Amino acid sequence: MKLSNEDAKLFYELFFPLLDYVNKEYHILPEEDYFGQGMIDPQDAVEVAHFLWERTWIIDDYLERSDLPEEHMEILKSWKGCITGRFIIERHLKKGSVFISIDDNSVFLVNGIVSSWEEMLTNAPMPTLLDATLLPFKNAIISDGLVSVIPIIFGPNSKADFKEIYMDAKRNGEIKARI
Repeated sequence: MKLSNEDAKLFYELFFPLLDYVNKEYHILPEEDYFGQGMIDPQDAVEVAHFLWERTWIIDDYLERSDLPEEHMEILKSWKGCITGRFIIERHLKKGSVFISIDDNSVFLVNGIVSSWEEMLTNAPMPTLLDATLLPFKNAIISDGLVSVIPIIFGPNSKADFKEIYMDAKRNGEIKARI
């Protein structure tokens, strides 16, 4: 599952100006208006986003200086609850992809932004290990889009363990569709 075209557009309309603000205020990249220029090097975006997600209080500073509609401000405020870490994508479902946190085995149902995770990871072996930041977006969980897939192939025992974590979360109603 992925966001609607309208919501995907809104995500980027909120995310890129925020990254631009972080970059301008904290001089992470040498260019002042980097994220307003169109083509963005993903590694540069990762660098600025990583800085932001370690200092989510910057979002409050940004909002104090912005003139955004209340709905947009609420979305940005919710990003202070982001979860950054390593995740196993255990499977893809119609409602999203199943992410398992390596840190605590929490299970999340995550949507793509423009494409579903299944579409993005078509050739990746399942389960897939990746570094990601999960964000609340309206009534869903997405990532910031700046993920790194870690090339590792899991054996049958690990696959069975991940499946059991998912099945336990499903049985116990512990799959998080919101953060």
